[in-house]
Amino acid sequence: MLFACGLIAITHAENSVKSELEIQINGINDTKVKQSLIDNITLSRFKDFALAHPNQMQLLLKKSDDEIKTLLEPYGYYKPVINTDFKVQNNKWIVIFNIQLNAPLYINSLHVNIVGAGKGSKFAKKTLHNFPLKEGEILTQTQYEKAKFLLTDSFFNEGYLDATLTEHQVRINLLKYSAEIVLTVDTGEQYKIGEINIKQNRYEYSPEFIYDLILIKQGSNFSQNKITQANKRLQDSGYFSSAQIVPLISQRDQQNKTVPINVKLTANYSRNYTFGVGYGTFTGPRVSFGTLFRHVTNTGQQFSFNIEASPANTTFSTSYTFPGQDPLYDNWNINAQQSYIETDTYNERQTNFGLIHTHKYGNWQATTSIQQYLTNYSTVANSNNINGKYLVPGIALVYDSTTQNGFYSEGLIWNNLLQASIKSPLSDQNFIRNMMSIYYSFPLNLDWNRLLFAGYWGFTTVNNIQDVAPNFRFYAGGIANLLGYPYLSQGPTVNGNVTGGRYLATGFAGVEQRIYGNFSTMLYYNLGNASNKPNLSDIQILKAGGIGLSYKTPLGPFMAFFTRTLNRNDQHWRFDLSIGVNL
Repeated sequence: MLFACGLIAITHAENSVKSELEIQINGINDTKVKQSLIDNITLSRFKDFALAHPNQMQLLLKKSDDEIKTLLEPYGYYKPVINTDFKVQNNKWIVIFNIQLNAPLYINSLHVNIVGAGKGSKFAKKTLHNFPLKEGEILTQTQYEKAKFLLTDSFFNEGYLDATLTEHQVRINLLKYSAEIVLTVDTGEQYKIGEINIKQNRYEYSPEFIYDLILIKQGSNFSQNKITQANKRLQDSGYFSSAQIVPLISQRDQQNKTVPINVKLTANYSRNYTFGVGYGTFTGPRVSFGTLFRHVTNTGQQFSFNIEASPANTTFSTSYTFPGQDPLYDNWNINAQQSYIETDTYNERQTNFGLIHTHKYGNWQATTSIQQYLTNYSTVANSNNINGKYLVPGIALVYDSTTQNGFYSEGLIWNNLLQASIKSPLSDQNFIRNMMSIYYSFPLNLDWNRLLFAGYWGFTTVNNIQDVAPNFRFYAGGIANLLGYPYLSQGPTVNGNVTGGRYLATGFAGVEQRIYGNFSTMLYYNLGNASNKPNLSDIQILKAGGIGLSYKTPLGPFMAFFTRTLNRNDQHWRFDLSIGVNL
C-alpha cells in the first residue's frame, strides 16, 4: 500500500478546512457489490472521525484494506490484490482502492449426504439434481447458504418435519486454492396427515364431497405442496367464498408422526345471478340473464337456467350438473335448450336435450355428449317449413395454453367438435360433421402489441347439404369467421339463394397495437368461404381487410371494425359494431 503521498497531504491539510471524504473503488464491475464494500468498511462508517483525526488515516486505511479482502470472500474471491491511493482536491479527501480480484475460488469437492427415511425417495433425487452448488463452480456465500436452506426447508415442506442439517462445513485450502464442501441432512420420518377437522359456515357439504375436492385424506403423506394445491382447488371450485386449510404443525404428534389439519369453509350463497347487455350490427341489441343454484344437494349438485336474447338468436337453456369423481375437473350434465334463430339465410326453431360428460386434463378438456335435436326450419332457397330430428353423439376436444402475463394473453387455443348421426327412428339422416377452430396470440410486447391468427375449418359428409337442418350446415360471414360480410350470409347458392355448404374454410391474421389504457387498434386481413367442394372450387374465395378499434370494459369489449372487401366486382366498405356480451 502507498501511504507516502497520503501522509504529506494529511500534514498539509491539518490546518485547512476539511469538508468531506470521498471513497472510490476500482476493479469491481458490479455496482451493488461495490456499494456494499463502501458501506461496510471502517473508513466509511467513521468518516467524521477520519476527518477530525487525519493522523489516524494510515490505520483506518489499513483496517479498511483488510476488511475489503474479507468482504470479497463471500463472492468467491480469496486472493485479491489491493493498492490504495490518497489525495486531497478542493477540500475533498479522496481515497481510492484499486482492486485486482484475481482468480475466484472454485468448488473442487462437494459431498451432499441425505440420511434418514427420505434418503431413497424420488424427492431426494430431485433435490440433488437441482442442488444450487456444483463441483467446478465458484464458491459464493449466497449459494452456500441457499444450499443449506434448501436441504432442510425442502424436506420440511415435503413432510419431513424433523429434518435437521447435522453437518455443514466449508474446508478452504488457500495454499492449493481449493474448496471442499460437506453437507449432511437427516430427514427423519415423513409425517402423515392426521385428523381433519372441517368447519363450515352458511351451508354444509358432505365430508366425502370435501375430500374429493381437496384430494387429501387422513393417513396420506403430508406435504406443504398438497396443502397449497388443496387450498387452490377449493378456491377454484366456485362453491366457497372463503376457504382455508391450515396444518397445525406446532401441534404435530412426534411419536406417531401425524399432523392435524383444520379446514375452514364459508360456502357461496346458494343462488347466483348474472346479467349482461350489448349490441351488434350482426345481431342487434342483445341481453343475457342467468341463474345458478349452487347448493341443490350437499354433494355439490347444481342447477342453472340461462336466457340469451337478440333479434338474430334467442336461446333458453337449462342444465343439471352432477360432480364426478374429481368435482373440479369431472362432471356429468343433463341439459335442455330451446333456440330461435333468424338470419338473412335461414330461420330455425330448435329444441335439443341430452347428456354431457366433461373432463379436464391440464390444458386439455374433453367433452363427450349425446343430444337429441328437434328442428323446424326454412331457408331462402326453400321457403317451406321443414321438420327434422337428429340423434347426435359427439366429442369435443379443447387445448388451451393461453396465459395472461400483461395487457394481452399469449398462447394457443385449439377446438375440435366431431358429431355424427345414423339414420333411425330418432334421426332423419346419416352424416358426420367436424368443426375445428384455432386461435393463436403472439405478443411482441405483452403490454403493447401482438400478432393474432385464427382459422376455421369444417366438413359435413352428406350427399345433399339441403337434406340436413341449417345448424349442421356451414355459413361464412360476421365477426366470428369472416369480416366484411353480414352474419352467416355467405356460401354456395341455388338460383342465387345461399343454401349453406358442406365445407368451411376461413383464415384471419392481424396485428394489434395498444394505444392508451384499455384502447387498442388492429390492422387485419381475412379470407375464406363456405363451399360444397373440399377445394372450394364452386364458390369465390372472399377476401377483406380493415382496421379495428377495441376498448375493454367491465361489461365486455367494445369493438368496431371498418372492413373493405377485396374481391373483383365486389368491393365495398362495411362497418361492424359489437358492444358488451357476445351471444
